[in-house]
Amino acid sequence: GHQQDGKIFVLDMGEPVRILDLAQQMIRLAGKEPDIDIKIEITGSRPGEKLFEEIFHGAEPPVPTGQDGILLAAPRGVDLADLTDAIDRLADACHSADSETMGLILGTLVPEYGDDTGAA
Repeated sequence: GHQQDGKIFVLDMGEPVRILDLAQQMIRLAGKEPDIDIKIEITGSRPGEKLFEEIFHGAEPPVPTGQDGILLAAPRGVDLADLTDAIDRLADACHSADSETMGLILGTLVPEYGDDTGAA
């Protein structure tokens, strides 16, 4: 094996699967018929429920590993001295309740902060 300390590996999940299709398949695998033996009731999404799972962020695309079905997450890095300085400035802004400065500092640390679209 390879030594891969500190790296984040993610399984390639393939194409998305509709929950309804999955439920119907599970019912059939149990030897039953959907909506005949077992009723499926669609209730809609609940508040805060995700409609899809975003495994990778657009600004941090996956990297092939050479192993089928396994991807490597490539998070953006940050210089430790810059991070320490930003955290110190953020703490000062918090102590003085300066929300504008807090937002600016968070925006430099996390470029997507405050972006409602989730895009970079």
